[in-house]
Amino acid sequence: MTNLDVADAIRRRRMHREFTDDPVPPPLLHRMAWAAARAQQARSGIRNIVIVDDPHIMATARQVLPGFLTNAPAMLVLGTDLVRAEQVLGRRGVEVATRIDVGAACAHLALFGQSVGLGICTITSWAEPAVQTLVELPPHIRADVTIAVGFVTPEPPPAPRGFKTPLHHNRFGTEWEESDD
Repeated sequence: MTNLDVADAIRRRRMHREFTDDPVPPPLLHRMAWAAARAQQARSGIRNIVIVDDPHIMATARQVLPGFLTNAPAMLVLGTDLVRAEQVLGRRGVEVATRIDVGAACAHLALFGQSVGLGICTITSWAEPAVQTLVELPPHIRADVTIAVGFVTPEPPPAPRGFKTPLHHNRFGTEWEESDD
């Protein structure tokens, strides 16, 4: 494990679509799941994580999940226990809090992966029933996100440049200006 400066890790963070053929050892996958589980959660027992490293399931994932365009040897599926979430959070909590929480888990995975030499790719194009069937989720567990996991190729393609997030100050339309102070 490498000690990383958080700001440097954020700056270097990216989605990887090309991975080596090396399988990810189960203890390392378990550490990635630990990192996702350590992200904020509205309540305990709502998030569920399926760790997938079976080559046959991974091959099927590439066939049935349109956005799974990587050669990653493993993936994590993050899901929400809808029954438990509604019991403790109410309907709005199910729709809002659980989505925010899964985003936090993805951020943890992206940063933690760098410290253990792994890259990730958040898969955004798939149908929930396909994921439900692929990893045999019961009906009360909603698949929220799939994350490809693997060792990054020694020479990954350069990260895309040009992403810019507009910053507003106090109100929309007033551009944030950094001061020299």
